[in-house]
Amino acid sequence: MEDLKKISLSLPDCPGVYLFKNSFDTVLYVGKALSLKKRVSSYFNITAQRNLKIKTLISNVDHLDTIQTSDENQALLLECNLIKKYRPRYNVVLRDDKSYPYLKLTVQEAFPRIFITRRPAQDGARYYGPYPNLKLREIIKMIYCYFNIRDCEIEIDGKAQRACLSYQIKQCPAPCIGVIKSDKYKKLVKNVEWFLEGKHERLIDHVKKEMLAASERMDYEEAAKNRDLISSLEQLQSGYAVISDERKDMDVIAFAEGLGKVLASVLRIRQGKVLDHVRFTLENELEEPLNKVFPEFIKQFYVPGVFIPEEIITSDELEPELWIEKWLSDNKNCKVIISAANNGLKRELMEMAEKNVLSALKDDLQQTEVLKDIKGLLGLKTIPRGIACFDISTLQGTFTVGSAVFFKDGVPEKDRYRKFKIREISGQDDYRAHQEMMRRYLHLIEREGNSSPDLFLIDGGKGQLNAVEMIIKEVLKENYGLASLAKREEEVFIPRKSKPVDFRGHLKARYLLQRVRDESHRFAVGYHRIIRDRKAITSILKEVKGLGPSRLRSLFNHFESFKEIQAAEIQELASVQGFSRELATVLHQVLHKEKVKP
Repeated sequence: MEDLKKISLSLPDCPGVYLFKNSFDTVLYVGKALSLKKRVSSYFNITAQRNLKIKTLISNVDHLDTIQTSDENQALLLECNLIKKYRPRYNVVLRDDKSYPYLKLTVQEAFPRIFITRRPAQDGARYYGPYPNLKLREIIKMIYCYFNIRDCEIEIDGKAQRACLSYQIKQCPAPCIGVIKSDKYKKLVKNVEWFLEGKHERLIDHVKKEMLAASERMDYEEAAKNRDLISSLEQLQSGYAVISDERKDMDVIAFAEGLGKVLASVLRIRQGKVLDHVRFTLENELEEPLNKVFPEFIKQFYVPGVFIPEEIITSDELEPELWIEKWLSDNKNCKVIISAANNGLKRELMEMAEKNVLSALKDDLQQTEVLKDIKGLLGLKTIPRGIACFDISTLQGTFTVGSAVFFKDGVPEKDRYRKFKIREISGQDDYRAHQEMMRRYLHLIEREGNSSPDLFLIDGGKGQLNAVEMIIKEVLKENYGLASLAKREEEVFIPRKSKPVDFRGHLKARYLLQRVRDESHRFAVGYHRIIRDRKAITSILKEVKGLGPSRLRSLFNHFESFKEIQAAEIQELASVQGFSRELATVLHQVLHKEKVKP
């Protein structure tokens, strides 16, 4: 810490970004500063060290990096990108941003297309969402059907020999063969933008004119299509609550604090109508106050390219800094206002958003009560917000693999799932297999900068529990929670207790542990099947000339298992990327020469 303090005092007095890293060079925290010297050195003063969370952060820091910028705005943009890239443990981070789908409209292309993505990027495209509550594939299908933009992924140069089926059924204007030019095509794209931005009345007026024009030139098929679109849009509109005659785009954001996290609710209002509401969870390891959480949420929610409304309403208790409005306005290329919900309509809207977030908080508190039950029953030092469960899968000592799944607050976090090929043992030895997996897992979480689970849950009985405890104790000393859950009698054991823990009267707590254990078992068995199938098919596919690693990967990406590959007909095998009919025929003959059982 003294070395880090000396380094911080030698930093330049200029804007920039700083990154705290551990000994494995994993980023633990990213921050921006108007003065790198003043901001970084503040972590080492007496006041900061009184904060237990700050002290814990600094105790895990091995070294730090800094990047100087020309001004604070550049530092802000860089900080956003680095947080998104590294998702550091100690930053306020949107927990589930990867799981939320967006609609991406590639307006940067001459002939834009639309598709679903989960990774907004600064690539010139427009992103709408996130949409966790809507059936996006149905929306895209509707766009293809009525707005006539292309649904292909090919590069358009207007020189294709022939158009696809979508052109024949009048669901694409065939830019690929030069039927439509870019400027006219972008008028179609404008309709899509109005639709996604909730400007349905403007769109309906436009489509009515198109319908009349089609009718006058006796293109009754086109007129009927426009009529159906108008009907769909009017039906869609009728499902939205109208809260204002003022055609304004607004987002209303409410927050509620949970255990080590903050819940957020966003009420989306487009053109005076309530379109949707979405809920989010932000990890808040350092327990930052809401006035610090708010700007972090804004930076991560309104990433560049995502649609930003003209006004954002938040609680009158929060006083956002001026740079937030400027940053949002720069991204939207027009003025964005952040206003307080202090009276009238804004207050009513905030109450709606707060009601939504308090409902989420109620669910969260119920889950917290279950976790408190587990803490008491297992004698843990902390509430087990993070539970990791471990299982071994083997077939008479062959193809032995292990799995580690991770649940945060009772919800699976799949980006922290890990799988292991057991390498150090031959034959069947469940205890040593568990020990090898645990040793590697503990090393892995340290290298990744992740916190240790509050509870290590082992799929097994007393034997597996004792074997694993030896490994954990070497690394974590006394700072861990450990239990095992045996399948046969569903008994829960903890170290140094001969009898199982009595879960009578605590069924929800037992059910949560069983759910985590079952997920671990599913993940291990699934991985074991993949390894076994690949071994089986690799051994016989050496006979197939032309089937190299690339085509083999394509085969397993297309089919879920070896049995599916065996059951496939020649035509289906030929449809795999990189396969010809000749190769598919040879493969089919080899697979059916003898029924190979993996």
